[in-house]
Amino acid sequence: MSDTEPNFRYTPDDVEDLRDRGEAEWLIEQYAAWALRAPELDRVVAQITEAFTGVVLGDGMGLLEAQAVDDYAGDEERAEIRRRDEKLDWQRIAPETLSKCYAAPSFLDARGFVFHLPAFLIAELNDQYEFGFIDVLILPSRGGPRGWQALLTKRQRDALVATLRLVGDHPCYTDHGDRIERAIQGIQCPPASSAE
Repeated sequence: MSDTEPNFRYTPDDVEDLRDRGEAEWLIEQYAAWALRAPELDRVVAQITEAFTGVVLGDGMGLLEAQAVDDYAGDEERAEIRRRDEKLDWQRIAPETLSKCYAAPSFLDARGFVFHLPAFLIAELNDQYEFGFIDVLILPSRGGPRGWQALLTKRQRDALVATLRLVGDHPCYTDHGDRIERAIQGIQCPPASSAE
């Protein structure tokens, strides 16, 4: 995805660009239908924002620290980096920072994952993050840390389920219905194990 190629925020003009490039008619039709769903996308972004407002990092792993783990930083360096991590308001984390730390979701603990989840998800839905955070939610091989679903409130679960149901209709995800349903099931009925 580039600045000129949206993923989620397709407009009628973007659909016309597909037509001008000679893309297959079935693909154009799928994106034309998706472009009409922009108000629904705005609603799920608002639902995520409301559901996760007030979530703090607490003793969870921060974004920069998780990236440092990926970079094989030692304990002293990680401690220094952790001091720079955002801990109180995930909305302060810029999409550019998320993109620089694209590997971090693989290294976050459960609390860190829940804290950063809305920032990554909203950035992706707004075409400001191109590294497939939704895939982290739906693909077992890329899944978040064990136990993160158990930390969610009902409002947070509802927001994630609404988002995944909408994403399931996106042209890039129509073939992932089973994976999306399994992810929804895991969010609605998380394993009884404790978060790590």
